[in-house]
Amino acid sequence: MTRFVHYGGDKRRFVRRMFGEIAHRYDLTNRVLTLGMDTRWRRRLAAILGVQAGNRVLDLACGTGDVALQIGRCQPHCRVVGADPVPCMLSRAAEKFPPLVAVCCEGEALPFRENAFQAVTIAFGVRNFGYLEKGLQQIYRVLAPGGRLGILEFALPDRGRCQGFYRWYLTRVLPRLGALFSRGYAYQYLTESIRHFPAPADFLDLLASVGFTRMNTRRFLGGAVWIYYGRK
Repeated sequence: MTRFVHYGGDKRRFVRRMFGEIAHRYDLTNRVLTLGMDTRWRRRLAAILGVQAGNRVLDLACGTGDVALQIGRCQPHCRVVGADPVPCMLSRAAEKFPPLVAVCCEGEALPFRENAFQAVTIAFGVRNFGYLEKGLQQIYRVLAPGGRLGILEFALPDRGRCQGFYRWYLTRVLPRLGALFSRGYAYQYLTESIRHFPAPADFLDLLASVGFTRMNTRRFLGGAVWIYYGRK
């Protein structure tokens, strides 16, 4: 049984409202719920991309700017555009990383020309698309030939000792902890959205069907967190 809508325009509207309500405690809650590991994962995502001086980088669903900040630290001489549909998230991102060029837009309707960026990142945001394949097609469109894609996302471990613990944490612990620091329903949605997102192998197939090539992965926490990276 699901409590939330996981496809379409209703999902997009819900996600915008939800993140608008939790923006002021978003960073604190992330640090607490992941014991600070989310910063390490974002740092790894930025490092994997290998951004070069002069590159234009799109950080999609940029939230409060944590990935943009890490990209800027890895390569200070690139231009980072942060796109997000929630204005108050973008405001916090611009405060955190002043060089950021902030653009308020949906991931499935990017207002950029074709081949505009040498790299695109999205951390814990692709799962929130109302139209997943359409969002990936938009990323492919704005990425230059040979450009690099990096996606950081949660998954459900399918085997190993972590599987049972992680599922217990997602369903029993995380929503209650989230309620202490933020809006509890947001972290109930997080649990559901992870369950509804494609398994890593299926997501890789979807990326390939859109046109991305040379896809590789890194996994953390026994398969609870994945980085997908490749090229156009």
